[in-house]
Amino acid sequence: MNRKPTINKDFTSVEELQIRIKKLEQDVKVLNKLYFINDIYHDVSITESCKKLGITRVTGHNWLNQWNEGGYDSLSRKSGSGGQSKLTPKQKEELSKIIIEKEIYSSKQVLELIKEKFNVEYSIRQVERILRDLKFGYGKPYTIYSKMPEDAEESLKKNFKE
Repeated sequence: MNRKPTINKDFTSVEELQIRIKKLEQDVKVLNKLYFINDIYHDVSITESCKKLGITRVTGHNWLNQWNEGGYDSLSRKSGSGGQSKLTPKQKEELSKIIIEKEIYSSKQVLELIKEKFNVEYSIRQVERILRDLKFGYGKPYTIYSKMPEDAEESLKKNFKE
């Protein structure tokens, strides 16, 4: 029998906990970069260090270049360094309204809409990220049997009651 564990929530809120987790995740990324730089200081080859850390050689070279350009401070990710969005906030707001008005339910349709309306190309994965940012949920579509009669639900309800 599984019992729900009790937890003392007096120490922090869920939001604060998530902020701390994000910060530590970022710190771990910087720590891995420092392990890589430490290996290079100790004459370990880039290939060997990359294998040890489970990263590609390209990533290793990028980390080395970051170090050579700015030292420790250049290894931590700068806020907003994810790149500039191709859609402006105003365009995203307009996109949201169009999705609601036209009752668009698939990422593929949104992808086509963005290309047609704003002349911007995204991958399907990026469209899913945009939709999540716009607070659109995800629901798995259900299939409709092509030979199903139009009154199938009513028929089922009648038969179920009998």
